[in-house]
Amino acid sequence: MINQSLPKVLVVDDDAAVRFFFREVLKENAARVAEAGDAALALESIESGDFDIIVCDVWMPGASGLDLLSMAQQTRWDVGFILVTGEIQVETVILALRLQASDFLLKPLTAEEITRSVTRTFERLLSLRQARAYKGSLETSIQRRTHELEVALSELESNYQMTLEALVAALDSREHETFSHSLRVRAYTRYLARRAGFPPALLPSLEQGALLHDIGKISVADAILLKPAKLTADEWMEMRRHPVAGDDILKRVPFLRPASAVVRHHHERYDGTGYPDGLKGAEIPLGARLFTVADTLDAMTSDRSYRKGPGFEAARKEVQRWSGRQFDPHIVDLFLKIPPATWLRVRDEAGNCPVLAK
Repeated sequence: MINQSLPKVLVVDDDAAVRFFFREVLKENAARVAEAGDAALALESIESGDFDIIVCDVWMPGASGLDLLSMAQQTRWDVGFILVTGEIQVETVILALRLQASDFLLKPLTAEEITRSVTRTFERLLSLRQARAYKGSLETSIQRRTHELEVALSELESNYQMTLEALVAALDSREHETFSHSLRVRAYTRYLARRAGFPPALLPSLEQGALLHDIGKISVADAILLKPAKLTADEWMEMRRHPVAGDDILKRVPFLRPASAVVRHHHERYDGTGYPDGLKGAEIPLGARLFTVADTLDAMTSDRSYRKGPGFEAARKEVQRWSGRQFDPHIVDLFLKIPPATWLRVRDEAGNCPVLAK
């Protein structure tokens, strides 16, 4: 007899060994565990069966896990959807949250992580079902009760995986212009790092740090962050806290902790006059030293609403002028050997960016 207090789970993965692992882990924590080897088979199982939770690999031959999740939203299936991947990408996480994925797990997984995620997802699904039933019964005080329900659901959602919250809250709160800047700086930093012989295994963390370097600005008040005039001394002190705030945010997310060094130290200067820690020379993480050059390049080759970008030659002279003071001289030498055409190509590959200022 099926235990109605446990979820009915469908595991979707093209690897039979992975499906077997999930089935073994969940057999004591689910009323039923079924399998599907691809999204098409999963679709047939969902339409003909009765499931509470879908556990699905993101990358599979044919339709992906995100495609299946999108269909789940379009057809309004009453299920919780857990995505699993061995390769985390910011864009994938953002899309998954927008499609209302219940959780996002990173391989390799432990049995405890899987059962905890399934249990949490099922509890939230039951709460949402109860909430819908409750909303359907509201009559005279529907608006007040709906507001109370939304508050309750908001509190439930605070238990979402911290990764999704941190990334999306940060990126959604930024200006479009700033987000494009982060995409370009990530591309520039990655290119410089490869030319500098940066360890390939550490490149993903460096790219994450470059993309999220200003995540700490979510702690800065709009009146300061968006102020069109010059900041006061007190406002400038508040603004200078954003690297530490960003460091604190990323350190709460296990797989983003290695990226936090770039976020914390991206305003350090080679001569030790930067902030927040006044590090000098090689004390500054190499990733942060690479980033500062890439950041200056983008700042001087991108148009802003209040001024036109000075251009590549101006950026080249600026970086050379501040060699040994703001920038690592070895990275400056490397930067100066890279022609403008190369940066144009790197910028184009970053995607969704305006043309590089000449």
